[in-house]
Amino acid sequence: MTEQEKKEHSEKIERFLTDQDKGAFIIEDSASNKAIAMIMYSIANRNSVYPWKTIFNELNPRLFQSDGRFTEIFQLWVHPNFRRLGLATKLKLKLEEEAQYHKVDLIYTHTEETNNHVIELNKKIGYQVIRRGPIWDDVIRISLIKKLN
Repeated sequence: MTEQEKKEHSEKIERFLTDQDKGAFIIEDSASNKAIAMIMYSIANRNSVYPWKTIFNELNPRLFQSDGRFTEIFQLWVHPNFRRLGLATKLKLKLEEEAQYHKVDLIYTHTEETNNHVIELNKKIGYQVIRRGPIWDDVIRISLIKKLN
């Protein structure tokens, strides 16, 4: 990355800590006081125009609440040494609480088609596949949603 790209990326990530419509949850290892898992999200709107490629307008509008808002998972990460311990599930369930707090009834996520374990995790906790295809590049991604309530 160029210095300008690093600066822009840093500012983008910082907004998950400062913007009212974004957030993050972090799980720390108590022994090392280091982050071992995290989820970043935003309250998005399918009716908004974004400066980057999205597929939200391709999705059935009836999936979304009347004002178009939904919770989008920006990133979910678990340190390799702590995978398969339920941390991703714990973070996703916490995000469901946060979505309900914001009065949002749909969570959207996507992952690369080759991430079978991630797709299966999502299905196991109630997500449904709604789309398969590229989003912003040529990589095939699986889009999933979970309706709350």
